[in-house]
Amino acid sequence: MTKQKRPIYKQRIPDEDNNISEDKVILRPVVGISGSIAFIVGSIIGTGIFLSPTGVLDGVSGSVGWSLVVWVLCALIAVCGAYCYIELGTIFKKSGGDFTFMDEVYGPMVGYVRVWIMFFMGGPTWSAVQCLVVALYITTPVVGDCIETPYLSVRLLAVCVLMLTLLVNGYSTTLATRFQIFYTIAKTVGLIVIIVSGIVMLFGGHTDNFQHPFQPQEPFSLRKLPQAFYAGSFAYSGWSFLIFVVEEVKHPLKTLPLSMNISLATVTIIYLLANISYLTILTPREILTSDAVAATYSVRVLGSWSWTVWVFVAISAVGTLNSGVFSRTRMSFAASREGRFPKILSFIHIKHRTPLLAILLPVPITLVLLFWANVWFMINFMGFVEVIFQTMCYCIIPYIRWTQPEREIPFKTNISLSIIAIAANVILLILTIISVPIDCLVGVLFIGVATVIYFIDKSISSHPDKYSRITKKVNNFFQRLFLSIPQEERTY
Repeated sequence: MTKQKRPIYKQRIPDEDNNISEDKVILRPVVGISGSIAFIVGSIIGTGIFLSPTGVLDGVSGSVGWSLVVWVLCALIAVCGAYCYIELGTIFKKSGGDFTFMDEVYGPMVGYVRVWIMFFMGGPTWSAVQCLVVALYITTPVVGDCIETPYLSVRLLAVCVLMLTLLVNGYSTTLATRFQIFYTIAKTVGLIVIIVSGIVMLFGGHTDNFQHPFQPQEPFSLRKLPQAFYAGSFAYSGWSFLIFVVEEVKHPLKTLPLSMNISLATVTIIYLLANISYLTILTPREILTSDAVAATYSVRVLGSWSWTVWVFVAISAVGTLNSGVFSRTRMSFAASREGRFPKILSFIHIKHRTPLLAILLPVPITLVLLFWANVWFMINFMGFVEVIFQTMCYCIIPYIRWTQPEREIPFKTNISLSIIAIAANVILLILTIISVPIDCLVGVLFIGVATVIYFIDKSISSHPDKYSRITKKVNNFFQRLFLSIPQEERTY
C-alpha cells in the first residue's frame, strides 16, 4: 500500500473577511484602505510628474492646450485599465497581477514569458532607474552646477537606497506599508508646494502662456505623438501595483474599487494643477529644453529654497521604488508557487512573513544595471513590452464575458471600458512601431528569448530524476540560510 504524500498547502480558503490562522507561515492580509490608497498614489506619483511634462509637451509640438488634453486622456485610459484589473483581481483572487491573469487564461508559456521578462529585465530596470533618480536629486543640490555629478558617488548612493528599501520590504509587510504612507504624504506635500506657488503666480497675472493655448510652438508631427502618450502613461503608471498583492489586501472586493477611485481622482487633479503651475512661470520653450521641469521651476520660484523640491522628487522616487519592490516580488512569488519559476522564490520567512528570496534574488541584476547598463535605453523597449502584456490582460475581460457567461464575476465593470483600454493601447503600439521600430524590435527579441528559455526549462523539467537531487539541495540550502519555508495555507 502506497503512503499518501502530505500536501504542501492545506486547502482552506479564507472567508469573506480574510480570516486565516494566526500561526501559519503565509502572506497575511494587512493592507487596508489607507495603505491601499498610499500604495496606489505613491506608485503613480513617482518621478513622472516632475519629468514627464517635457515629453508630453514635446509630443504635441509645444501646444499648451493639447498637452493638458493628453494628461486628461491618459487619466481616462488609466481609469479604464484600473477597472479591468479590479475585475480580473476579484475573479482570480490570487496575487501576481499580470502573471496570474495570463497564466490562467493564455496558459503556462505566456505566464512564464511574462514573469521571466519582469524578473530579469522589467523589475531590475525600473528599480535601477528609481535608485539613480534618488541619488541624482540628492547629490546635485550638494555639488551644484559648477562640476559634473560624480559617477561613482551617485551609483554608491543608489545602492544604499536600494538596500534600505529591500531591508524594509524583507523585514515586514506592515513596515513597508507604513513607509509607503509616509512617502505618499511627503511627495504630495511637495506637489502642493508647487501647486500653491503656481496658483499665487497665476492670480498675480502670469497668464501669458494661456493666451493662445492650442497654438503649437513648431509644426505638428505625428511621429512625436506616441511620445506624448508614453510620457503621460509613464506618469500615471503604477495604478496596477495593488492588484499584484491582492491576497494581502483586507476585504479586496470593497477596498480595491474604493481605493482606486479615490487615488486616480486625486492624482488626476494634482497632475493638472501641477502642469498649470509649471506653465504660469515657464514658457513652453523653456519646458521643452528642460531635463527636470520641477527643478527649473523651483529655482525660478523658490530661489534659495529650491532644494526642497529636489528632496521631494527624491522621496517620490523612493516611494515608487518601495511599491515596485513590494508588488513585483509578489509576481515572482506567485509564479514560483504555480511551478513556473524556481520553488525557492515562493518561500516565506518564518518570522517576518515576507517572500524574502523573491525580494533578494533580483538584486545582482539591478546592481549590474546600476553600474554598467544604459538603463534609459532599456526603459524605451521595456515600455513597449509592458504595453503588449497589459493589452493581453485587457483582452481577457471580453474573452471571459463571451466564452464563460455563467462564470461568477464579483466585481463586474462595464465591458466598454475594456474595449476603450484595448483600443487605446493598440493605437499606441502601432504609433510606437512607426516611430521607434528599433526599440520595438529589441522588445520583441526579448519576448522571443524568454519563449526559447521556457522550452529549455520545460525540457529540463521533463527529466526530474536527473535534477531532483540538485534542486533539493539548493532548496534546503536557501531554506536554512534565509529561515524560509513554502506557505503553509492557501490564501485565495
